[in-house]
Amino acid sequence: MGCGGSKEEPSKSQQSGGGGNADDEEEDYNPLTQEEVNARIVCSKEAETFKLGKSPITLRYAYLSQRGYYPEDLYKANQDAFKVVPKFGGDPSQIFFGVFDGHGVDGDSCSYFVRDNIEAQLKKELVKYPDDFEKAYKEAFVQVNLKMHEQEFDDSMSGTTAITAFFKGTQFTVANIGDSRAVVGEKKGKRVIAYSLSIDQTPYRQDERERVKACGAVVMSCDQLEGIVPYHENWGVNLGEELDNGGDPPRVWAPGKSFPGCAFTRSIGDSVAESIGVTAEPELLRKELTEEDQFVVLASDGVWEFLTNQSVADMILKFTDPLDACRAVVAESYRLWLQYEVRTDDITMILAFIDNKDKQPEKEED
Repeated sequence: MGCGGSKEEPSKSQQSGGGGNADDEEEDYNPLTQEEVNARIVCSKEAETFKLGKSPITLRYAYLSQRGYYPEDLYKANQDAFKVVPKFGGDPSQIFFGVFDGHGVDGDSCSYFVRDNIEAQLKKELVKYPDDFEKAYKEAFVQVNLKMHEQEFDDSMSGTTAITAFFKGTQFTVANIGDSRAVVGEKKGKRVIAYSLSIDQTPYRQDERERVKACGAVVMSCDQLEGIVPYHENWGVNLGEELDNGGDPPRVWAPGKSFPGCAFTRSIGDSVAESIGVTAEPELLRKELTEEDQFVVLASDGVWEFLTNQSVADMILKFTDPLDACRAVVAESYRLWLQYEVRTDDITMILAFIDNKDKQPEKEED
């Protein structure tokens, strides 16, 4: 966290959301061989399937996580983590997916802690609130956050995002903390349109900005904090539909201090930022699966930094195997990181194709 170097000025291909033709660019910067890249990847052995109980829907899913490349720290741990729990709680209609993106010195410990504890905590909360799933879902993250503060690792300036999806039959609920993201691909006529199932919780959002300010936070970019540019709140970036090309986002600061400098407004951990409004309570979105839904993707911001929701959807639709689609999206994300930076973030995604046996076959045009 805090103020780092700005990104290079984006080219037209970046401004359009990535996914461009690499042949049109100058020779790509490749500090790692393909073998070295492969050694940084943890992924499904093959695509897996999960039938949602007695419903006609089967999920075909895969996951892939690629450790970032940091030239000053070649052995830096992957701070992303992920979790898949089929038959959650022994129920054949339930499956849980989660991606957790750690940050700060102990970010890996934070994301691993949530990965390793969220299942048991959610089961505990579901027993406590058997008739209020949303209350239980939210409380699970709040309690894991409190338990994290008690651990031996230091979460004062470290923490993790969380983007999770809990399926129960044909209905699922997304919980979002931070700036990882969930997207559904929905068929509209001949096209498949990407719709966000979560809204990044960053100071770009006026509601989130006002919420942390009401808790005592100061919201400024690094240049504003240092007096290089005048104070303003005209950010005007709709993350997901467009990219943050400025390289100097608004951040959350303690009054009169140059910390913590969070570029997010919700997190698990980050006990210092918690005192000025950065909370571990997730925002929830519930959705019923329809015949138009083609896939659901959960990913850390290593994917979304240089790719819009729609560009990711367009890449996914080129594949029938979810693992192949994960490989393609992560590889393109990695390429774009190295096109605009000398490093790459950790990049993690879970993709589930939605197969509905009751879906009516499309009519062939005359």
